[in-house]
This record gives sequence, structure tokens and C-alpha cells, in this order.
Amino acid sequence: MMKKLIPAVCLGILLLLPGCWDAKMLINKKLVNGIALDTQENGQILGTVKAIILESKGGGQFDVKDKLAQSTGHNIPEIGHKMDSMLPGTIEANKAFVIIIGDELAHQGIMPILEFFYRLPKAYLNTKVLIAKGQGSDILSVPEVENNPIAFDIKQMVNSSERTSLVPSQTLYSLWNQISDPSEDTVLPIIRKMSNGALVIDSIGLFNEDTFTGVTLARNDSSLLMLLKDKMSSVAWLDIPLGESVVSFEVRKMKRSFKVTVNDQTQSIESKIRIDLYGNIDSYTGSPDWIIDSKQLSKELAESLNKQAAKITGILLKANCDAFGIGRKLKVSHSELWKTIDWKSKYPEVKITPEVHIHITSTGALK
Repeated sequence: MMKKLIPAVCLGILLLLPGCWDAKMLINKKLVNGIALDTQENGQILGTVKAIILESKGGGQFDVKDKLAQSTGHNIPEIGHKMDSMLPGTIEANKAFVIIIGDELAHQGIMPILEFFYRLPKAYLNTKVLIAKGQGSDILSVPEVENNPIAFDIKQMVNSSERTSLVPSQTLYSLWNQISDPSEDTVLPIIRKMSNGALVIDSIGLFNEDTFTGVTLARNDSSLLMLLKDKMSSVAWLDIPLGESVVSFEVRKMKRSFKVTVNDQTQSIESKIRIDLYGNIDSYTGSPDWIIDSKQLSKELAESLNKQAAKITGILLKANCDAFGIGRKLKVSHSELWKTIDWKSKYPEVKITPEVHIHITSTGALK
């Protein structure tokens, strides 16, 4: 019910605001709330937008419609100029909730694409940026649910994934700063359409500078990576395999130690990351008698997570994705060495040692 009310409330607020946001101005504008960009076979870019169109019903009443428009061009401004002639009123793209980039286009680098939106006057820098599995246009073309704009639904999905530490809390502004920094690489949420037509965010994509590597981490690996990066939000859920059983562990608190050292003789670089996770056992399918040894279980869970963490760090090195910001740490603590190395060729040689410790604070109904 609340999701239905939010767009209406926001629209009502806009209509009541003085100055440029009066009713007449709003009717004459196309408020773009979602943008998708994909590559084409001819080298051009396909742009897809969802725009809120306001139609006056008289007596101060309005109909709100979520309309789709598409055009192609060699760059974003050209696409925007073509779209401007497709919809009534003046296009306003600087308040988009989400920008969705198709994975094939993301392989070519996202910086040239995002630059236009970053430099827009009065740009909405809280815009969420996602990578689509397949075509971004397929994601944005999903019909609205109960008159709720699909772009708004997608942003709510991202916010929910951020709160549960599945994806990093990232905006257009923070993303631009990160991909402009050669000492750290980014990761972005992957959105896909399931066979039943529903949308889901259940993985992240790894980047090498501004280029999507094509490598993704599924839900459980993504959550553990967020914890290793010290990017825990309100809570994190880990489903930890233990033999033939699975333990659901709810992380409520964590501590992290992150060190980067350089061998003076060999100049080899090593990074050690230790995280201590404190939380509750939500489910343990391997304990039918409802009795567990918390100390022993903590040890077994840590062993399982350490294997998983080692696998994740190996994937990062192979993808040449410095998601931990080891380069940034090196740049600060070993500035002279940093000036003399090519970080992108040196990073895959770094030894990363993750260490996970589990502290069970509650077992619920288990004893």
C-alpha cells in the first residue's frame, strides 16, 4: 500500500511547490524516471526511457501515465534530441531514478556513457546505476505494476539490496568518483528478468576500471564480498553450507582489519583482511534435536566461509578487479612504490589472505 502512495504523494508535493514546479510547467515536461542504454550491431546506442506524462483532466485533476520511448544514436545527446520529438513537452532527464546499462555495452566502458548524466545541470546524483543481464531495454520495458512506475520499483529493489548488504550503496556521484580513481575498482548490481517476467537483483558485476569484466558473483558470494569490503549496511544474511546442511547466519555487527604490506627485498605485495562477524543462527537444518554446540559450530562456519572467501579473492585477481581498494591503501602507505609500478599489471600478482571469524550471539530456539 505504501509503494502505491509514494509516487502519488511525490507528485502532489511537486504540484504544490511554487516557482518553476507549478502545474502548467509540469504538464509541459516529460519527467524521465528510468533510462536504459544498449549497444547496437551498427555501433550505435539504443536508448530507452520511461517517462511520466501528466495529462490534465480539468479541475486541478491529473492522469499520470508511464510511457516508453526509444531511439538510437551515436551518443547520448543525439538520442535525447530524437526522443524530444517523440513525446509531448520538454524532456527532463536529470531526475532519473535509475540508469540501466546492458552488459554488452558495459563491456565497452561506462565512463563515456555516464559522463553526460554526471555533467547535467542540476543532475540527480543519487541516481542508481545497474548492469542488465542482456538488454537494458528488456528490463525497462517490463509493464508497470498496479500503476507504479517500473523505474521506481527498480530503485526500491536496489535500496532493499543495499540495506541487506547484497550490493554496495552506490550512486551516480560516488560511482563516478570511484571509476575516476585508478587505485580502486567498482562493483555494480546486476538486474535480470526471470522466466516468469519478474525482475530480480541477485548478483553483482566486477569491473576493471570502467569496464565490465563479464564476471559476476551470485548472492551469497556477493554478501560475503560486501562484508570483506567493510560495506555492511543494516544487516547481512549468509547461507553457509556445512556438509549436507545449510546454516542461515544473520550478521548484525562486524569488525574489520585491513593491512597491505610490501616485501622490501622482492617488492611483492600482500594484503590481509580479517573480519569478525557477530550474529544469530536463523536456521540450521543439520540440528533436528534443536541442540547445538555454539563454539564448535562457530569454528565450522568460519572454516566454510574462509574457503568461500579464498575463492572470491581468487576470482577478483583473475578478473583484475581491485574491489578491496588495495591500490588505494598502497598509494597512501607506499607512495614511492606506487609511483613506479603499473598497478593493473601488478595487481594480479598480489597475495590476498582473507580471514573470517564467526561469533554466535544467539541461536534462537536452538539450545
